Amino acid sequence: MMRHVLAPLLAVGMLAGGGARAREAPPTRFQSEGPLGTIDKAAAQRGFAVYQGVCASCHGMSALHYRDLEGLGLTPEQVAGLAASVKLADGTAATPDSSFKAPGAINMGGALPPDLSSIVAQRPGGTRYIYDFLTGFRPPPEGVSLLPGHFYNAAFPGGQVSMPAVLRDNAVTYADGTKATAAREAADVAEFLTWASDPNLSERHEVGLRAVIFFAFLTIVALAAKRRIWRREG
Repeated sequence: MMRHVLAPLLAVGMLAGGGARAREAPPTRFQSEGPLGTIDKAAAQRGFAVYQGVCASCHGMSALHYRDLEGLGLTPEQVAGLAASVKLADGTAATPDSSFKAPGAINMGGALPPDLSSIVAQRPGGTRYIYDFLTGFRPPPEGVSLLPGHFYNAAFPGGQVSMPAVLRDNAVTYADGTKATAAREAADVAEFLTWASDPNLSERHEVGLRAVIFFAFLTIVALAAKRRIWRREG
């Protein structure tokens, strides 16, 4: 029984681990950034593992259903196995059509953890801000007094947040063998949350690129036809 429960979790790398935080250079760009950006599905799958293993205990994603994970490249069988391993509030097992399981009520110093379904679309800077926030925990600068139950985060306006630093090296074990540094986990979960906020981002940008190419081609044809007509009239 336990092997059946763990199998779908291992498929996307959800084994908890331990370790100390390591410094790592931030990514110069995310694949999903820019007008031609596309979702890095491998990174987003790893990011789902980080969300499920680290973030889901506090943050819900009410707009997503387990079946949506097929959009990240998971097979129907993996999705069904993953859903079946989740117990809903009524004690029944989730199905692919179930919404992501909501976390239990939690209060962080008077602040309620936000739903992450569209967090990237809601925050200025989007993907980059999520990464900067997750890697922005520091000791407070000299002269800064933190409110009770608060932590210093260099990326957050005002610097004080109710959420503690939650990522650490090897917080999850990636099934694809990627080294799970804290910075890598932050980048991957940022990519996953980008996909969650806009599951059709890759397709939308692809359609846009094709439209630009098509209209550019029409423009060239129109200019060529115009020049030919001018030559004849001249």
